[in-house]
Amino acid sequence: MCAVVAAHDGKRTRSRGRSEQYEDPDRVQTEGVPGLSGDEARNGGFVSVDVLRGRTAVVIPAVVALGAGIWGVDRGSMWHDEATSFTVARRSLPALWDTLGQVDAVHGLYYLLLHPLLALVSGPELGEIVLRVPSVLATGVAAAGVAAVAAHTASSWTGLLAGLSYATTPVVSYYAQEGRSYAMVTAAVVLATLFLAKAVSEPRRPRWWALYGAAVAVGCLLNVFAVFALPAHAVTLLVSRAGRVALGRWALACAAGLVPAAPLAWVSSEQRGQVGWLMRPGWESAADLVTRFAGTGASLVITVGLVVLAFLPRRPAEDAASVTPRLPLLALAAPMAILPPAALLAVSQVRPFYQDRYVLYAVIGLAWLAGAGLAAIGRLSRWNAPGIVVACVLLGATTVLALPSQADVRRIASRNDDPAGAARVIREGARPGDAVLFLPMGRRIVADAYPEDFTAVREVALTRTAAQVGALISQEIPAREVAAALDGVPRVWAIQRSRIKDSHLSTPQDLAKLRLLRDDYRQEARTRVHGYVIRLFVSEAAGSSGR
Repeated sequence: MCAVVAAHDGKRTRSRGRSEQYEDPDRVQTEGVPGLSGDEARNGGFVSVDVLRGRTAVVIPAVVALGAGIWGVDRGSMWHDEATSFTVARRSLPALWDTLGQVDAVHGLYYLLLHPLLALVSGPELGEIVLRVPSVLATGVAAAGVAAVAAHTASSWTGLLAGLSYATTPVVSYYAQEGRSYAMVTAAVVLATLFLAKAVSEPRRPRWWALYGAAVAVGCLLNVFAVFALPAHAVTLLVSRAGRVALGRWALACAAGLVPAAPLAWVSSEQRGQVGWLMRPGWESAADLVTRFAGTGASLVITVGLVVLAFLPRRPAEDAASVTPRLPLLALAAPMAILPPAALLAVSQVRPFYQDRYVLYAVIGLAWLAGAGLAAIGRLSRWNAPGIVVACVLLGATTVLALPSQADVRRIASRNDDPAGAARVIREGARPGDAVLFLPMGRRIVADAYPEDFTAVREVALTRTAAQVGALISQEIPAREVAAALDGVPRVWAIQRSRIKDSHLSTPQDLAKLRLLRDDYRQEARTRVHGYVIRLFVSEAAGSSGR
C-alpha cells in the first residue's frame, strides 16, 4: 500500500470538456530535477505524490471497516438496548406507531428501517446478526466518507490514512456491531460533511446544498443529537472564510434539513423521562470520552502526537492556491472532534442528556486529524522512503496496539448485560409448572427477546405485554394480587439485574414479590450471568418434594 506513494503523476485532468491542472496539497518540490514534463515545469516544479486516483483511497478503508464489522458480529447475545431494538422493530406497524407515540420516538426512524429486515427472520439467534447488519454497512459508508472528505480537501494519500485510522478505531468497531442507530448517525454526518465540502468547492452546483440538507435531515431523524454537528460545520465555514454566500446557503440548507426533524424533537422532548436516570456529567465523563474515542496508553500518545503534527505549518510552496476553493481539512476536523462533545457536555449541565454514544460522530474529526498528522510525516521527509515507512509504521502500531481492545468489544462482557445467558438458565433449569418473576418488570426484556426459553414457565405477574400496551415495559398485576397469583406454585424463578439490590426495588408490585418470596419460599439456587442474577425459590410448604 505504501509503495504506491513513491510514484509520481503530474498529469492534467479533464472535466466536461475543460482542462484543469490537478493540484495536490501533498506534493514534492522537484525544481531542477531532470525529466520534468512541461506541465510540471509550468506548475512551478512540483510533482504530485498522490497516485491513489479514483476510488482506491476510498474503497480500501471501506473494506477494512466492513471486515472489522463482520469479525465477531455474532456475539451470541443481544444486550438490553439491542434487545429493545429487536423486540420493538418486530412489532406490527400499527403497534410500532402506537409505541412511538408514547415512548422512544427518538429512535423511531431506526425502528422503521429495521422492521422489514427483521421480518425476514424468526428467531433471535439469526435476528441478532440481521439486527447489526445496518450498523456494519453504515460503518463501511462512514469509513469511505471519511477518506473521501480528506481526499477532497487534502489528498488521496491523506484520505487513505484518515479512512484507515477511522476503520481501525475500537470504538468504531464497537458501534459497528451494535443494534442501535449510532453508526448510521455517524454515516449521515460524514456524508453531510462531504456534501458541504463539495458545495464550497463547486459553488455553481446547488445540488450539493440539497444533498447536505437531506443528510442533515436523515442524521437528525435517526438521533436528534446529530444537530450538534451543525455548529461544527458553521465554525468550519467561518475559520476557512468561505464567504457570506456560502454561509447563507449553509443556513438555508440547515433549515431545510431541520424542518423534518422538528416534530421528532418536540415529541422526544415530551418523552424525556426515558433519560431521567442520566446524571450531570463532570470532568471524569469528559476524560472517559477522550480515552474511549482516542485510546489509552501508547495509542493515546501516538494519537496526540499525530494531532500535533497535523497542525504543523506548511511551507509557502505547499499552500499554493487550488484551481477551485476548498475547505481546509483541519478546519473540518478540529471543530468536529471538539464541538459536538463539548456542546453535549455543556447542555447536560442544565438538563442531563449526556451519553458519549450520542456524539460518536466526533471520532471522524479525530480520524481526519490522525490522517493529516500521518501525511505530515511524509511531507516533512519530502516523501522519501523513510518518511513513508514511518507513517505506515505509526498507523500499523496504532492498529496493533488496538487489537486487545478490538477483541474485547466483540465479547459479550463488553456490553452491560447478557439477556441470552439469563434466558438460558431458565431453559436449562425450569420444570413444567414453575413460575417466573421479573424484578422489576422491565427485566422482562429477557423473555421478550428470547421467548422460546420461557415456554416451560408461567409469567404469573404479567397482564399485558409491552407490545400490547404500546410501551417498552410490560404491564403487571396489582400488588394485592401477587399472593393469589403464586398460590400453590412450588418453584419460582426470580430474574433481576445483578447491580440492583433488593432494597432498590421500591414499587408496590416489587415489594409484594420480595415479601412473598422471603416469607413463603426459601432460596435454593443462585446463578449469575453477566449483568443478571437468577434465583430459584422453593416453597416452604412443598418441603423436600419441591427440590
